[in-house]
Amino acid sequence: MNQFLNRRWGIALIAVSGLAASLVLSGCTPPMPPDVLAAQVENQIDCQSGSQEVAVPADFMGSLDMVNVTLGGVCPEQLITEVPAGTTAGVEILDHAPSADQAATFAELCTGEVITVPIFSYGVALSYNIIGLDGLILSPEVVAGILTGSITTWDDSAIQDLNQDYDLTLLPEIAVMSVDGPTGSVEALTTWLSQEAPQAWTTGPSGTLEYGEKFADETELLNEVIAYEGTVAILPIVVAINNLIPMAAVDIQGEFINPDDTQLQKVGSGAMEVVADPTSLIATPATGGVPVEGNFDIAASKIVLAEGQPLIGWPIMGTAHAMVCNDPANPLPLSTVQFLVRLSGQGSFETYGLTPLPEPIRVQTFVPLQVTLKETNSQ
Repeated sequence: MNQFLNRRWGIALIAVSGLAASLVLSGCTPPMPPDVLAAQVENQIDCQSGSQEVAVPADFMGSLDMVNVTLGGVCPEQLITEVPAGTTAGVEILDHAPSADQAATFAELCTGEVITVPIFSYGVALSYNIIGLDGLILSPEVVAGILTGSITTWDDSAIQDLNQDYDLTLLPEIAVMSVDGPTGSVEALTTWLSQEAPQAWTTGPSGTLEYGEKFADETELLNEVIAYEGTVAILPIVVAINNLIPMAAVDIQGEFINPDDTQLQKVGSGAMEVVADPTSLIATPATGGVPVEGNFDIAASKIVLAEGQPLIGWPIMGTAHAMVCNDPANPLPLSTVQFLVRLSGQGSFETYGLTPLPEPIRVQTFVPLQVTLKETNSQ
């Protein structure tokens, strides 16, 4: 039987009320833990009136409905309205860090300063439509072979050797499918392949696949994967789960990791790295499963490891970003994104099936989002 590193861990981030457009954080010597400092953000709020349109990728449409539930409980006159990606809006969520062209296009339509921050993480997996074939195990080398077209049948020895309990004969040939354009999911998975199987995956990180059939958008891709057995696609885990599409487990440091463990996704999100300046915090995909030192706080994440359990998470995590037009004459867009990085906003994303930002990364978003940090001596 396949063995997965799939233990039950801890509890999720707690949603707490309050938003800060400005914040006074208390410091002490030694410094207070980051979750204690950050929790004080929740004690103040500057509510606005009106509905803010937020452009959202197709894969994550519906996620802000969860946020509206908690936002309405705090600010009854403030609302978020989802609009499709590509729609002009004061806030835009991307499934990856914005490219130079995307940032420039957004800036052209903004009457103020553009602020960019990571907004949530999301697990990514190689999904496949084979009826009854749940729990398949694939190595990075096998994933690379499938996506480059060097492995075209499910009973290929490279797949069969990892899945000896399965009969993989007489299955349809593997058909690779992807969107005809860059996506954060493909970028995350190809970044992982570049790290884990560089000899098998030689093209480096990329938002697009060269091999396979292309589709105009995520909806067309998903419809094709659901309709035809034997198809494979790189999908956000939440999309695969919502559409009952099996996902492959992967091998990391000799352990087979199950993609649908939300606790392992939290650990894996800590592998992101960030670059900061006064108006932005840009994060990489989180790949490899091992948190970067200083970018993950296990106590703040409310995760409890089993005795002897290594700190290894799901190794393929995309990082979504928000671009916001900060116009002093219109505080609603900035207020909206400040709420999204608040604990209750992050908790709402988690309810939808996305992964909250690691607490040390969330705290770093306070600077570009103009949350004032002041240190005072403890009493």
